[in-house]
Amino acid sequence: MEVDENDSLINMFYHLVQNKSICFKNQQRDEADITDEEKQTIAKDIYNKSKPSFLLRFGKFMTKEQLEMFAPNSHSEEDEEIRLILANLTRAYSEKTNELKAKNRRYEALKQLIEEKSYFSEVEMMKRNPLLYEQLVGQYLNEEERRERDRSENNNTLVKILMEGMERDEAFDRKKKQQEAEDNAMEESDSDEDDNVVATPKPSTSRWGEFPEMEETPISKNGLITKNQKFITQQERQLLRDEFISIMYANFLNGQDDFDYATVDNNDAYDNIDILGHDEEDKYFDSEEPTDAAADQNGEAESSEDELDMYMNALNQHPTVIKLSKDLENL
Repeated sequence: MEVDENDSLINMFYHLVQNKSICFKNQQRDEADITDEEKQTIAKDIYNKSKPSFLLRFGKFMTKEQLEMFAPNSHSEEDEEIRLILANLTRAYSEKTNELKAKNRRYEALKQLIEEKSYFSEVEMMKRNPLLYEQLVGQYLNEEERRERDRSENNNTLVKILMEGMERDEAFDRKKKQQEAEDNAMEESDSDEDDNVVATPKPSTSRWGEFPEMEETPISKNGLITKNQKFITQQERQLLRDEFISIMYANFLNGQDDFDYATVDNNDAYDNIDILGHDEEDKYFDSEEPTDAAADQNGEAESSEDELDMYMNALNQHPTVIKLSKDLENL
């Protein structure tokens, strides 16, 4: 069947030709790129020869409306094949839409939890990842700051005190396991390193709420330094604290916390987000529809990124993240 040059088909071929992700023809490295006209000719030839082959090759790059043009109206062998291909493509669009919806709901939940200041309080985050906290924050706190952090609230009932004691023990055990896992990984990666290389001091092993005495360790003829004392600037301390918080945010978004994510992912209450007056957010949430989700996948994404993607990209490219990764590799 020859291509019917109606507006819908013309738009479909134009849509495919403009997608830089599609490989229309295998080319040699030094071979000149094919023109848009050649791309359109290739697509039309495949369309004319076999609709199923066309859908298998280009279907994932097409919009929902474009796929609907291929809806079969008979029970021929070709139409049955098309029906199966369309069902698979529709399922893929649905899964992508659900993933986008869950991602947006988690981001909205994250903002609410941050505002509530409980789940993402310093102490609660320390309980969830005590080793990371000690590496980035805890080891740089002085005794007064530790006491301020661990100070119990006014509601010091017996049950509350007992529960806090249990939580401290759990946090200590979690930190110990994390430290052992990290030490084992470090031993494997550092087995060939020079023995003269100075290793980074291990984080303090003191329990949350305990304040060990400072031990003095001689390091040179010039004097002594305390074993647990770390010397970094206030700005560096703040950068490391911000880094810890950012990682904890990312862990929540990526589903790595011991959290009942079903209460968020399957809760449409988190869809009630006021985005009036925010053009960029309007574009993003409009793109949650399968049609636009397909367009995003096809290289026709909106010019701006959504809040969450910008946040995650910035986090991964943060100089402190990069430096921290390198430092951990060299431990």
